[in-house]
Amino acid sequence: MELANKNALLNPCPPFYRGEEVSGDVIDSEYFVGYGFKKSLLAVQQAVMIYCLENQQSF
Repeated sequence: MELANKNALLNPCPPFYRGEEVSGDVIDSEYFVGYGFKKSLLAVQQAVMIYCLENQQSF
């Protein structure tokens, strides 16, 4: 992130682990938006599942 452009954001693909995929310093920085994204991702996944279940076709 030291080499990233100003206003860059880091949104790693879940799951991500502190100290493995992403350093603790970066997770604690203003660049990191992963937790907010991960929280939103669950709602999106649930909506897709509900849509698919409601629109099943009988074969």
